[in-house]
Amino acid sequence: MATYRPDPTGDWLAAVRGRVALLAPVTAADAVAAVWPELGAPDPTPHVLDRLTASGLAATPSFALVVRDERGTSARVVARGPVRVVIGDTTVSGQGVSTWAERLIDQVEGEVRLEAVDAAPAERAQLPLVEGVVYAVAVASVGVEPVATTAAAPATAPATAASVPVVVPTAPPAPATPMPVNAPAGVVLPAEQTMVPVEDTIASPVRSAPVTRPTPAPTAPAASPATTADLEGDHDGLTVASIDLRRLRAERAARPAAPAPPAGVTVSPSSSLRMPDGSLEAIGHEVVLGRAPSVSQVSGGRIPRLITIGAGDPDISRNHLRVAVEGDTVVVTDLHSRNGTHVVAPGKPPVKLRAGEPTPVLTGTVMDLGGGWTIQVVGE
Repeated sequence: MATYRPDPTGDWLAAVRGRVALLAPVTAADAVAAVWPELGAPDPTPHVLDRLTASGLAATPSFALVVRDERGTSARVVARGPVRVVIGDTTVSGQGVSTWAERLIDQVEGEVRLEAVDAAPAERAQLPLVEGVVYAVAVASVGVEPVATTAAAPATAPATAASVPVVVPTAPPAPATPMPVNAPAGVVLPAEQTMVPVEDTIASPVRSAPVTRPTPAPTAPAASPATTADLEGDHDGLTVASIDLRRLRAERAARPAAPAPPAGVTVSPSSSLRMPDGSLEAIGHEVVLGRAPSVSQVSGGRIPRLITIGAGDPDISRNHLRVAVEGDTVVVTDLHSRNGTHVVAPGKPPVKLRAGEPTPVLTGTVMDLGGGWTIQVVGE
């Protein structure tokens, strides 16, 4: 069973459901209510981040998020702002980070604690919390919490459909009693509680997924030098020209509804990236990979998802590669990385991307970022 330290000022909210623990300011109450049904998803991290970052990075609130695996033996941790997550001897802090900090903890033993660093002094009492949303400056869990079989989003107050009911103790801690029926299922609080609707809006950042150094994957044989007959304009045979992408976009725009994509460039809209450790990361709208990727160096209206690869490896640039899905095509762009990016399409020799030029790639294409770090585009 999880426990929490009540927040007498009502500035912070804690949500616990199954494998997920979330700490966020009360200004993010609408987002917490909206994402509540998604906390039971196999991987709720993208849903939480999408909700919190919906208004852009500048409007994203501080938060701490922990998502355990199904066995509870490992956990993904995301922290932004004056919050921290403590797991054994490991502390992940969101302070001093322009976007947020993210870690994958392989071995999780004992208590996982999320706490607001600059919160007002709270009561020392550790109150039980099985499943629900409460006012709290800290929440701790020792495993995967039980989930109600018909759990729904927290009940709303009559004043607004987006209100989140939270519990504020109005008396010193007393023996735990069942929570009122209109509170989130499974929460147990002290006597004399008052249900208070909390209103406001929010937003939050993007994520990066640390990976472990792999055994360098074999790459295709090096391309033979291009001859004069192979060249077309300034195409040197070792890079992919952006004219290919413009041609593909023009062909797609000219085709009737429900068309077949250009020959050889069909990619499932649900394409993913196979990471060096074998895990799969959904591309979604757009991802940026690098040693320490950041949003500040990426232009565009929507915030991309950040994935850390090759942390600490000088061969990998901080912002190395952008991968996006445009229509039915996966497009990759080298972000002017120090050592460049090579792509190896199925049955083709390696070619080097031109820095800053979007390039369409096939399903099965391998991108070599250097230093033995490779990723691959895969379909469903």
